Amino acid sequence: MPIIKYKKYENEVHLAVWQITEPHDELLALLPSTILTDAELASIAHPQKQVEFFCSRLCISYLAKKIGFEYLGIKKDEYGKPYLVGSSWQMSLTHTMKFVAVVMHPTKPLGIDLEKPNQKLLKIGNRLFSDSEMAFVNDNLDKLCMLWSAKEALYKLYGKRGVFFRENLFVDEFDLRTMTSKARIEIDDWSSKHQLLIEQIEEFWMVIAI
Repeated sequence: MPIIKYKKYENEVHLAVWQITEPHDELLALLPSTILTDAELASIAHPQKQVEFFCSRLCISYLAKKIGFEYLGIKKDEYGKPYLVGSSWQMSLTHTMKFVAVVMHPTKPLGIDLEKPNQKLLKIGNRLFSDSEMAFVNDNLDKLCMLWSAKEALYKLYGKRGVFFRENLFVDEFDLRTMTSKARIEIDDWSSKHQLLIEQIEEFWMVIAI
């Protein structure tokens, strides 16, 4: 199993990152039928998406075993947010064609996102980020990527619909010495403050919101 990173943070957040290297059929053989149902497999048509799905479930299983509880599968709530079956542990996951990352916390909801810097962020940033956020990233593509990933992670943490990146999700300037930041969610009658943890995985930027 190509777990390339496992980390336990001081705030009880557990992280595992899987690098996707195995072929489709090898990954499929590793998944027990109790975790991967025929219906789930049939719902994913594209082979690459199947590979990402397989790796996400194997990464979750690895992290659950590392923490010390049995992974019984995942279901989604009424808003489409995934949760662990038969466990009070909170989790979030993200996947690309190259990596899968999973985070868990014993009690607190959290979100994670992993993104690769892309020039398109320079074009759409003003529609997604506030004026103060655009000022502190200052067209730096890496910081723009971190900001995008931070807002995606906050969106997953909140876990409900009707969220706008510019109007509801706010990120403070990144502290690149500690690789942290702070953020808040402001939407309707909801107001909350969150910590952001930043990691670089090769050319990708990963942000965890808790």
